[in-house]
Amino acid sequence: MGWASWNHFFCDYNDQTIRDQADALVSTGMRDLGYNYVLIQECLTTGRSADGSLIVDATRFPHGMKALVDYVHSRGLKAGTYTDIGVNTCAGKPYQGSYQHEDQDAATFASWGYDFVEMDYCNRPPGVMGRGIYERMAEAIRKTGRPMLFYICSWGNEGPWTWAQGKAQLWRTESDVAGEKNHADWKSVVGNFESTERHSVFNGPNSWNDPDMMVVGNPGLTLTEAQTHFSMWAISAAPLWAGNDLTQMDGPIRAIFTNSEVIAVDQDPLGAGPVKVREYGAGIEVWAKPLGAFGSGVQAVMLVNLGEAPAEASVEWSDLGLAGEAAVRDLWAHKDLGEFRDAYKTQLPAHGSVLLKVSGEFSWTRGATYEAEWPGNTRTGDAALVVCPECSQSYAVSLSGAKNNAGGSSLAFNHIVVPESGKYWVKLVYVYSGEANNTAQMRVNQIAPTDLKLPGGIYATAKIPVDLVKGENSITFSFAAEGTVNIDRLTVTR
Repeated sequence: MGWASWNHFFCDYNDQTIRDQADALVSTGMRDLGYNYVLIQECLTTGRSADGSLIVDATRFPHGMKALVDYVHSRGLKAGTYTDIGVNTCAGKPYQGSYQHEDQDAATFASWGYDFVEMDYCNRPPGVMGRGIYERMAEAIRKTGRPMLFYICSWGNEGPWTWAQGKAQLWRTESDVAGEKNHADWKSVVGNFESTERHSVFNGPNSWNDPDMMVVGNPGLTLTEAQTHFSMWAISAAPLWAGNDLTQMDGPIRAIFTNSEVIAVDQDPLGAGPVKVREYGAGIEVWAKPLGAFGSGVQAVMLVNLGEAPAEASVEWSDLGLAGEAAVRDLWAHKDLGEFRDAYKTQLPAHGSVLLKVSGEFSWTRGATYEAEWPGNTRTGDAALVVCPECSQSYAVSLSGAKNNAGGSSLAFNHIVVPESGKYWVKLVYVYSGEANNTAQMRVNQIAPTDLKLPGGIYATAKIPVDLVKGENSITFSFAAEGTVNIDRLTVTR
């Protein structure tokens, strides 16, 4: 969370602009709500010295870069910088990218005291993939010894959500949400939200999909659209970068940025992304994500009207896996709406939305599903993410046996939370390649592993009774037999 310079200012800023925005994060109360990063984007360095060191734009930053970073830190904030995979940044010459200077530039950023590095995708050298450059920068940041978050801004190119975990903490999923300085476009906001949600299964702690900096407060959106925009980013567990001029913010826009209940949805520690659970005609959509734990019975729900006329929207508890009555709270109104049986309905204006917290009894008869590729799981050996068109989210985790890896490989499903100790069913869904009726091993929590027969078949399931404890559990599958097994998902039921 924080503020980023590009969407409002492009390159029309200087040292004092950044200091003013840092001050505004404090005076508006945004810092104390979690907006801690100040990202200085584009037009920073105008050349390199004889030894290759970056030369700071002296006109824009007359006191030098470290002095500005020190000021940001003095306000209780963190500072972020910007570079590119090319020789030059997106702004072109003379502004410097980091191509073939990754180690040197990372060390420079660390010496200036930066806490965050964004790397853009412009001017990619011919015949060179961005992934290798990003991976070099990730390693260069690690070698500095300074804890700096790394942001891969590849606009969704090369699918960083599939390979950047453990190298970067966040990555862009789409092109820029704003094509013009200090201007917002509703269609771009919706497009970036919907594009990002195609990859929501990869959302989790230290693994964040970014639909881009927000344009809340910039010309082009109505107040209704601005609130919906913020709700979209919050339910997405997206980074919340304000992209407006905080020194000129009016009361209603400030109220959007400082709604602590909506921010809590974004910052929920589970970090799950949303799922579209229902879509009606005329642009009515229902999006939901679990809060706290999968199967907690508590969900954030966004009802949104993408149409051009007012319309009724509703969410049914069966779509959320809830049984009986559920309590509903309107997070924008800070109001408990009461308990409702089976469903909740409301009227929405064009481009309007509500963001709800729905709390009810989770149906363990239906069960909770855990995707193998979710980043909160743990892989060992040569367990690897693979494309799987027949799988529920189009991905699986492949475990290869002893012929490929002497120690085999494993996948641990972590954060399996159940309401009480007792017996549960675990259904493993997998795509199998190898000997028919082969054997894997399954370990529940720290209990000794047991053999698990894997029925043959291209797309198969195995259903196993297990004892789980109240609260958090882990279930680990290991495979050291012949061939491979591609794990799709796990479902836990009573």
